[in-house]
Amino acid sequence: MIPTAALFSTATLPNHPDFDVEAITGLAEWRHNTPMLFKLLVGAGTQAVAWPIYGDGVDTACVLAAPMAQAQASWQALCPLMELPQSPAIDALLAEGQSWLVLDGVQLIKHDIGTADYASALQALRIEAQQLHAALLRGDRQALAPLLQMPELGYWSASASAQLMEIEEGDTDELPFLLGLAVLEWVEDALCYAVKGRDGRHGLVTPYGRWIVPLSLGATELATHHAGDGWVTFAIGAAHGVLDLNGVIVLPPAPGALYVISPHLLQRVLPDGASAVLRLPDGALLLDGVDNLCQRDDGLLDFERQTDDADEHNVCGVMDARGAVLLPPQFSSVQNFGTKKKLAIVSQRIDGRFLFGLASLTGALIAPCQYSEIDCATTSSPPRVRKNRIYATDAQGHACMLTLDGKQVFTPRYLPAHHLRRVVVVQDDFLYVIKDGCAWSMDFTGALLQPHGSAEAFKADITAQLSAATGLNRKKAAPKNCYTPAQILQQADHEQLRTMAALLLQGEQELAQRCVDITLAELAADDPQEEYEGATPAAACFFLLWSTAAHALGHGTTLDWKAVDEVARIGQHIDLPALRDFHWTEREDGDEMAEGLAALARHLAPHGLRLVNMQGGEDTYYLGLVREQDKAAFNAMAVQAALNPMVF
Repeated sequence: MIPTAALFSTATLPNHPDFDVEAITGLAEWRHNTPMLFKLLVGAGTQAVAWPIYGDGVDTACVLAAPMAQAQASWQALCPLMELPQSPAIDALLAEGQSWLVLDGVQLIKHDIGTADYASALQALRIEAQQLHAALLRGDRQALAPLLQMPELGYWSASASAQLMEIEEGDTDELPFLLGLAVLEWVEDALCYAVKGRDGRHGLVTPYGRWIVPLSLGATELATHHAGDGWVTFAIGAAHGVLDLNGVIVLPPAPGALYVISPHLLQRVLPDGASAVLRLPDGALLLDGVDNLCQRDDGLLDFERQTDDADEHNVCGVMDARGAVLLPPQFSSVQNFGTKKKLAIVSQRIDGRFLFGLASLTGALIAPCQYSEIDCATTSSPPRVRKNRIYATDAQGHACMLTLDGKQVFTPRYLPAHHLRRVVVVQDDFLYVIKDGCAWSMDFTGALLQPHGSAEAFKADITAQLSAATGLNRKKAAPKNCYTPAQILQQADHEQLRTMAALLLQGEQELAQRCVDITLAELAADDPQEEYEGATPAAACFFLLWSTAAHALGHGTTLDWKAVDEVARIGQHIDLPALRDFHWTEREDGDEMAEGLAALARHLAPHGLRLVNMQGGEDTYYLGLVREQDKAAFNAMAVQAALNPMVF
């Protein structure tokens, strides 16, 4: 849907017994904003009324209405005052309009009908309409000056009645305005057909005949992949321009290539290679000499510039989606900013090596690039914050802690006790370091706590623990049985399958039976050569039952190890009452999946539920819930199914 303002006429208002939806006629429309003229025409006599076109608007005031006679009089008074060009379509449509003029701006109000915020926004629109009408009565040309701009008049046509329904792709053979044209595609983000004439000219037209890009423009190319941002780029020969989804040209065609970066930004590359960032819609120059722009995971934009520095050929900066430079281009890389502390790890290449520092979202470099490492989850993640401290190692590799304003808590003196930072060195409130050949624990203030034997013995002990935890010390398991779909269908005990499914569905027997039925149906359609591992045919089905419970019945989900943000939205993935009020309030910047799943487990405990990962040791988490009393049975079944589950 493209948010659209529309004007309609109707003989009576919805609260009148003679009101007939079928008798509503269209007058005008405009995408993405409400033209000034629309507001002026509803004027001083406007009132808020219900509008049954919207389900929530049947009994709730959500649009503005005014007598058509007032609108006609306002138009007649406006034309000579503003010396507007002749608009026979407006003259005719208003003259033939029914008793009431209705301004429907529902789609442009970013609140739900019936809420206080919606009512407030509608009232603000009503007041603006009254103020414009007052300006007209006193002949205030300055207040009405924007009406001299033709787009402010809107698109006037009886076809605006299409806005009473959902606009969608239809049968193009029935549309007379497409005769003789090649329909290239339906562009959902523009709600238009992309068409091409026999002479090679391109156009965009709605299913009700409104030409957004008329063939008369002479466009030899149209690019609509940024229509979702509100823009279409076009070419006339070697010249490129930009127009909006109303067909208004915001950047006239000129030599060079154009690339829409965001709803507010455009990159222009001239034929000589010179590149710049322009603001949309006015085309104002924001930044010159930009070689590359790309979207970041934190919603900001990276941009690069070339330098003459032999050590660093490209430098990177960060801007927001509207083009405001947050960090100047002086870094080798800028990782994502944290959502809470608003800090990012930055790097610079100094004397042939990359060193890291910290920058704030305000643009300040709060910790200079002098550290060989700063703790984070991935190479694009924000710094990991523990107890309002950030772990780092200086250029010589010594461990230290930084405050949130980038200051060292203590002078770095000791090397980390192990090369595995996240698993070993940095604990919740202390570090493992080496002093005089021995491993020590040290708190975040730099105070040594206690020794842990020689450094070599400490490393060997850690290696043994990690090997045991990852199963490297285990003897090779005996080969498990494997079963084809046909063997499972023929041999699996259906009652046992239902019992297994009930474990994954918190004991809901009817849902468990449905889970079994869906799973068996999928097995019947499966590749006959596929094999599933398990101690029995039923056990070989356990993971398949989880998959059905998760993806067909909403009792589980699959998350990638990097999808930490999805933990906070777990209620959208697993739609169960126990998770609908989950809030990860204690989350810190840099927290990983382990911290998120631990928070989930703590939340579920009072509900008598345990969070499970069907297959541990992988980059993907196969999550589900089991009741506390089913934990032992779940673990036993998972072992039979050759799984390596984790119960949190």
